Amino acid sequence: MINEISPNIFNISLLSRENIRSEEQVLCYRGGRVLMKNIGDKFIIPKKNELGEFVGDGIFLGEVDGEKCFMAEGKEEMPQGFSYVGMRDIRGQADKLSKWVTAVGFQMYSWLNDNKFCGRCGNPMDLKNDERALECTDCKNIIFPKLSPAIIVAIKKDNKLLLAKNRLHPGTFYSLIAGYVEAGETIEETVKREVMEEVGIDVKNIKYYKSQPWPFSSSLMLGFFAEYDGNNPIKIDNVEISHADWFDADSLPEIPNMDSVAGEMIRIFRDNIEV
Repeated sequence: MINEISPNIFNISLLSRENIRSEEQVLCYRGGRVLMKNIGDKFIIPKKNELGEFVGDGIFLGEVDGEKCFMAEGKEEMPQGFSYVGMRDIRGQADKLSKWVTAVGFQMYSWLNDNKFCGRCGNPMDLKNDERALECTDCKNIIFPKLSPAIIVAIKKDNKLLLAKNRLHPGTFYSLIAGYVEAGETIEETVKREVMEEVGIDVKNIKYYKSQPWPFSSSLMLGFFAEYDGNNPIKIDNVEISHADWFDADSLPEIPNMDSVAGEMIRIFRDNIEV
């Protein structure tokens, strides 16, 4: 899975402003995209000496396989051989380490951009020097990186699995029911509410499986298995879900890959693995 990266390969550090040396990697973000080197159908994180004057100082993100990696603000013009790539395209890359580093950098960059000024007094925020946080230069208000908890649930009925197609996502693949935790809810309450809202059924025997950080949307995904409860037919909300149905293990539609906890959980069902 995408989050199963050895800490010896990618060490996330305290954020600090530093000069970037010529051989160090730099992620230049602009408008929800990141500047990458194009080699065939692969995207490679560029190094400072490849970008020249395109990039100046940056913010130290961490070490990738022992080499420092930085974040920086991208400029509108692009060096030859480079292009801005959307996060959805980054998700499709096979290199898990580069994909993970780029996604975590995007989460940190977005958080920094969204919190340039203090929400309490309006003064500028600055990097805190002893933890990964921002601190107001005046009232000392501290802001930590945004993290939104969300559930994702594999619902079984006899020997079938409920899969749904999200109206808001391009493509043809189906996935599991998912949604964000609301203020005041337990995780189990979120599972029941999201399932009822999106497909109109009740669930029981909710069992936690595992979690997965998902920096593309600043989320922490909490995976569950559950069982269908009652006799209600599927009734989609027609807002987030455009179609949902029960599928046999040998007749699954297109599903997410193994980079996501959803893809892993669906394959657990398909292969009849005990969890």
